[in-house]
Amino acid sequence: MYEGVNASDGIGIGVARVAVEPDLSFTPHAPEDAKAEEERYQAAVAKFIEQTNAQIERMTKTVGEEAAAIMGAHIEFAEDDGIKDMVNASIESGMCAEQAVSEAYDMYYNMFSNMEDELFRERAADVADVKTGLLADLLGQELVDLYTLPENSIVVVRELTPSMTADIDKDNVAGIVTETGGRTSHSAIIARALEIPAVLGTGGDEIDAGGLNAGVPQDIGQLGHVPADP
Repeated sequence: MYEGVNASDGIGIGVARVAVEPDLSFTPHAPEDAKAEEERYQAAVAKFIEQTNAQIERMTKTVGEEAAAIMGAHIEFAEDDGIKDMVNASIESGMCAEQAVSEAYDMYYNMFSNMEDELFRERAADVADVKTGLLADLLGQELVDLYTLPENSIVVVRELTPSMTADIDKDNVAGIVTETGGRTSHSAIIARALEIPAVLGTGGDEIDAGGLNAGVPQDIGQLGHVPADP
């Protein structure tokens, strides 16, 4: 039995599908051609923005413009001049694009994470989501794909990013369970727009429920429960 924050009301019963996050580890190194490295970074930003705009277009059709507009924050963080200047300056000083992106977005992530206002703290997840998207492209890794899940799936993941939520096919997903996150996060807002029951922030214990039958039963309130049976 897992307990967490009731982020989206409803009852969902299905088979737990554990989403495996990509390996985004890298070895820092000094590139031979800083200009080419900057171009790699710029290409990753352009691809990320193109993919995010496609997500916004799909979401506008499924959940409406208001919920889809949430993903606009990702484009803002990808295009932010301050972040771009920091990344390019780091590359010019001898960093590879992966390290420059990682350090710049980590600084912004820590800044938002330490803010007192919960709404601002939740924006840290958007920053991390952009970092993940850029690093995945730079490293040639595939991101978690929640669009092709079978029917009656309960998505189980350490952290549900807004971009993961945006790609969910609501006809096949019966519920969402995560280790982290809160009711005011963009992922929670999108889950409610999709009308998918969600329990977020189940705590520090690692969720390991692949293939189990699981349920996400909850009522309007603060606490959600997730029973799981073999």
